Amino acid sequence: MDKKKFVQDLVSKMTLEQKVGQCFVIGYVGSLITPEIINRVKKYYPAGIRAGLMWRIRTVKHDPNGTNTDYAHRLLRPFSGTMKDFLPDIPVPHFTNEEFCEYVNTIKQAALDSDLGIPLHFTFDFEGDVSADYYRGGIKYFPSCMGLAHSNDPEMAHDVAWSVGRQLAPLGFDWIHSPVLDVNTNPRNPEIGTRSYGEDPEEVITYAKEALRGFKDAGIIATGKHFPGRGPSAADAHHGLPVIDESREELMRHLEPYRALIKEGLPAIMTAHTAYPALDPSGLPATLSKPILTDLLKGELGFEGVVTTDEITMGGIIQKFDVPEACVRAIDAGCDLVLLRDEGGLINDVIPGVIQAVREGRLSEDRVNDAVTRTLSVKYDYGFFEQPQIKDPKKASEGINDAKVAEIAVKAAKNAINVIRDENNVLPVSKDKKVMFIYQVNPLHERTNTQTCHPAMPWMKLLEHSDNVYAVETTMKYSPEDRKRVYERIHEADVIIITNYFDRRSPESGNNFVQELHQKTDKPIIVMTNSPYPFTVQPEYKTVVCTYSSSVESAEAFADTIFGE
Repeated sequence: MDKKKFVQDLVSKMTLEQKVGQCFVIGYVGSLITPEIINRVKKYYPAGIRAGLMWRIRTVKHDPNGTNTDYAHRLLRPFSGTMKDFLPDIPVPHFTNEEFCEYVNTIKQAALDSDLGIPLHFTFDFEGDVSADYYRGGIKYFPSCMGLAHSNDPEMAHDVAWSVGRQLAPLGFDWIHSPVLDVNTNPRNPEIGTRSYGEDPEEVITYAKEALRGFKDAGIIATGKHFPGRGPSAADAHHGLPVIDESREELMRHLEPYRALIKEGLPAIMTAHTAYPALDPSGLPATLSKPILTDLLKGELGFEGVVTTDEITMGGIIQKFDVPEACVRAIDAGCDLVLLRDEGGLINDVIPGVIQAVREGRLSEDRVNDAVTRTLSVKYDYGFFEQPQIKDPKKASEGINDAKVAEIAVKAAKNAINVIRDENNVLPVSKDKKVMFIYQVNPLHERTNTQTCHPAMPWMKLLEHSDNVYAVETTMKYSPEDRKRVYERIHEADVIIITNYFDRRSPESGNNFVQELHQKTDKPIIVMTNSPYPFTVQPEYKTVVCTYSSSVESAEAFADTIFGE
């Protein structure tokens, strides 16, 4: 049976409730199976699960940035039944790759055992640098997109994308929210930055094409984001509604990567929670804009794949709309999947609310049918209805332990190292010099926290070159207590290395202290950073080395650069 007939027949057998459910990807983080998640899969028929290990539970109640807003009431719902009513800030339990594979299998099997047995997909982020939804079992990390572009080797983007898929597919992951297609034209963009391949559309196209090919080769469904482009923004859509007030002509430059990758068969595109007056004067964000999604993306650009929202409960949407209404508007505008990561009681209002909107005629069933058809068609293309979706736990570590992946991780890290400047010729540092290493606790290292990758790991890599390196570990924001500890020991140093990591949740968290240190000492200072932009690099910093990465291999490459090896 050909794809079109297979999908049409399947959609024709589905109830309205099943079809609406297939318009959602729901959140479920951590590693614990509860009756609640099994019930949600069987009751609401979601198309997919957005997984992650950063939290044991994800609701607005566990996010201080959400509960402290004037729109928190749109998101807060009481807990009930077997929902996870956990304390925040307790790490996800340790587990093996094999155990996580079994966890994924259990949830996927619940979908297969439901009426019609439509396969469920697991989706994730793994953009590079600190972005990694899976960080157990010895997984390899890679530089950010901009770090890969710094290599001047487009094949590197293919190899890294393939490596990500090679590691995660055996665990049960199927769908990734990458590649980032934003053209980062604003150096003070707090949300995109090094997540982008670059500041020129052609550069983004060159590397994103290779990433798409890499994901395809690994059997992972790729998602270009954030349509129609977040590169010019000066605000973060997680916390409010950015407005990109560029001309239509300028915005067309930001569409070039989408045009190019649509021609290459890009299967999915994620929308931006951003308003573009030149494309839609109504002021609605692209996620809710029919002129942008239906007329421009699906019409003018001819995109036939899946359009997914970014997380629908972000501030850029919920400042103005209740969640059920936002979901109705998103699907009506042209979104085929709605990403709803909240694990509280919100889903019990949202999906029934969308079903009711169809019954009342506010959302056409034809639009829902088209949305479901698009998602099922992509799943058909990627073998969901032919290949078993239940993975063999005994093979869960095969990708992570693949020697080719390890080789690519080393090469990507070395190629990404960028000595932005060394005006006083501090590099390489002589091994007889006393080196003070002031390092922030990198959030990815803290989450991973294995013997191989842990907060002190960058120091350990420097010590492999010289015993004369001592360290002061600090918070990301360099607290007053951190600064006191630094100044108490600075007299010991001949040379200072200080990290200035960019974290989009606190964009200039380290700059203030790094600038202060430059003013208070004449000792040579080397700034280690993951971003070349002004959030972390200022003119007075005479020696700056950018790794674009938080991987173990990048820490090794940085240490090699410091000591000239």
